[in-house]
Amino acid sequence: MAGGWSKAINGLSGHLLVEFEDLDPGLRHAVYIELRNGSLNPFAVTNQPQIQSALFDSAGKPVRTSGLWVSGPLPSPQWAQIPRDAYIGFRIDMQTVGMPTREYGAALMAVGSMSWMLPAGEYVLKATVVFTAEKDGPENQWVGELELPPCTFSVTQEMLAVH
Repeated sequence: MAGGWSKAINGLSGHLLVEFEDLDPGLRHAVYIELRNGSLNPFAVTNQPQIQSALFDSAGKPVRTSGLWVSGPLPSPQWAQIPRDAYIGFRIDMQTVGMPTREYGAALMAVGSMSWMLPAGEYVLKATVVFTAEKDGPENQWVGELELPPCTFSVTQEMLAVH
């Protein structure tokens, strides 16, 4: 599910989108950020901004993080140009975090430097995205910080069922 758009900062607004992935051999959540350019000029953003994330349960309590291992190569940063009155989206979850197998009865979520093993329940993801000036980046790179609206999503028993 996607949350609403954030307040625009220097022409840029954004929101999160969380999608459940049923993979072999385990379960995880893909997390995307969508960015909208409401300014009159195009600007560039990197697909690897800094992400500060927190996850809460339906009662508003922080969900305990999981110490999961990371493996595999990290993707190279890329730049995207956002024309005026346009938007883009790209994936921001950590796909290199070790995904638990179905037998654990939980689905992985890994965003920023945080990872969680999620049993069935309702959750709220909060994130702030930070784009810093990169010396090798385009001249028109957008620099700043966006606090994204919270994104609510569910993990159901049906999702976690072992087939």
